[in-house]
Amino acid sequence: MALSKYDSTRETTNLARIARAILGPCVDVLRDVLTKEITPQDLKKEINKYPDKYRISKHQKQVVNNGDYSKFDISLLYMFLRNLGSIPEHKNKWGTDPDPYDKSVSANIERIRNLRNKWGHFTDLSLSDSDFEQQWKIIFQTVKDLEGYLGATTVYQDALNNLKTCGMDPDSIQAYIKKLLLVEQLVTDLGDLKEVRSC
Repeated sequence: MALSKYDSTRETTNLARIARAILGPCVDVLRDVLTKEITPQDLKKEINKYPDKYRISKHQKQVVNNGDYSKFDISLLYMFLRNLGSIPEHKNKWGTDPDPYDKSVSANIERIRNLRNKWGHFTDLSLSDSDFEQQWKIIFQTVKDLEGYLGATTVYQDALNNLKTCGMDPDSIQAYIKKLLLVEQLVTDLGDLKEVRSC
């Protein structure tokens, strides 16, 4: 039977890993950058003081007023990081692709926004190994640079290292573990059987 275009393959898993990296460690490192720049309480005050500077929807305002950065998506994070004014613009300016060699905080923030835009509008269902490796290097270096700015641990780099090779289907992994345990039990039982026969 021919493979359906919807079947899981190594290439579809590559794309899933990219999506998880962007929606996981990339978003979380931006949340930490925003936390370093301004507290949730001060952000609320900033929005009330300059409502025209931050054009946000009612829903976004509720999210901000909740004071929980873990609920901020990339768009909201980017808008605040860009408009607060505490992070200098990268060489090519906010809203444009940064120079590939620009390692500034704003260039890396821009890269995450661009990655989300690129992969959020991607029309293929898969990604070749070579394209995956190329994109993964960009994601990893971006996160590494931002963690360097934060002066924090390597928690997001570690998460990316794990995500790059971890099993993507827990049910399949559990099935393999059960099979391995069954084989181990059979080996033990055979060993016990040999001992009984040799007596």
